Amino acid sequence: MQPISAPHWSQPGTRAAFWDGVRDTVGVVPSYLPFALVCGVASVNAGLSTSAAIALPALVFAGSSQAVLTQFIQSSASLWVAILSGCVINLRMAVYSAALSPKVRQFSTGQRMLIAAFLVDNSFAFMQKRELDRPKDPHLIAYYAGLTAVFWPSWLLFCVIGIFAGNIVPASWQLEFAIPLSFIAILVGSVRSVPMAAAAVVGGFASVLLFSLPLKLGLVVACLAGLLAGVFAEKGVFWWTSRKAG
Repeated sequence: MQPISAPHWSQPGTRAAFWDGVRDTVGVVPSYLPFALVCGVASVNAGLSTSAAIALPALVFAGSSQAVLTQFIQSSASLWVAILSGCVINLRMAVYSAALSPKVRQFSTGQRMLIAAFLVDNSFAFMQKRELDRPKDPHLIAYYAGLTAVFWPSWLLFCVIGIFAGNIVPASWQLEFAIPLSFIAILVGSVRSVPMAAAAVVGGFASVLLFSLPLKLGLVVACLAGLLAGVFAEKGVFWWTSRKAG
């Protein structure tokens, strides 16, 4: 896998890749709106001040982690458990980072951290598609910058709208209930293989069985149990396929 040099914005190819990234986000950004609005409302209902609620999506560019953090804060869990849960639920980002690391290893540590800070599912998917369409593209990071230039401000703007809506909408409406519904909707569309189904089933049952664990650690343990179930199921599927092929 060929390393990619840092973007030189004076080069036409770099600028073109950046604007390609901007254009590719046009059809995806509207899908951010419902979940971002709900996350904004939930942060207010969790008791965060307006400034803290705005800082959360600005610093935590991850909708699922943001939702989990606000849910734990609302349930009076300790801060370190809330942060740990937010990290565990987004462990897939470690896989994304591992896939991108050969391409950015020549960047400085600060540059690599900046790239990682804005990595989300959609941007990773777009980058993978661009690699298929344009193998060894030297302007992939410029393309990623174009994606990020739209994705992050849009998420922040939509969350801010939800935050101010949360200050107006009565708490009795309980709009934060839309967060678990959103996760269910995401889950239904994501489970497309045996390992993913195993991870979802085991993680779901574990979260119910371990709900009463102290410090709200049930979700953390359930996430880890689901991950292990997915890994073992994937190995089982691989073994079964190899055996039939043999």
